Amino acid sequence: MTKLNQFCNECDSKDTPDCKEASCLVGYGKKVIRFALQKGVMDIPGAHNLIPKNDFKPYYPEALGGALAETCNQRRECRDNHSQDCVISLVRNALESAVLQEPIDYPGSVFMYLAKIKEQNSELAEALAKALKS
Repeated sequence: MTKLNQFCNECDSKDTPDCKEASCLVGYGKKVIRFALQKGVMDIPGAHNLIPKNDFKPYYPEALGGALAETCNQRRECRDNHSQDCVISLVRNALESAVLQEPIDYPGSVFMYLAKIKEQNSELAEALAKALKS
């Protein structure tokens, strides 16, 4: 959540009437995490259909790298119970959709995930690799 809060702190719309969490990719991620913590769940059925599709704010790969690294580090919490409605997948998919043309299914390893990202956006893959190393 820390990385997502950093996006909000740097957003020009923060604390203005233009800040609408429901239509913001980062706001959606934060909302999903809060809901999961409040309800004590890791899966929110149907939530993948609610990822905002009309958030056209500029998101930069170098900023997204750290947030995606955080989701990669959390994957172990899913164990074998991952689904497209897993909280971690929801946040990851929302962040990916900010800069990628096609959604990526997490292939089970960070290395393979990096390779899939690199096929679509080498800048994002580089930023993610850098964030994972630190």
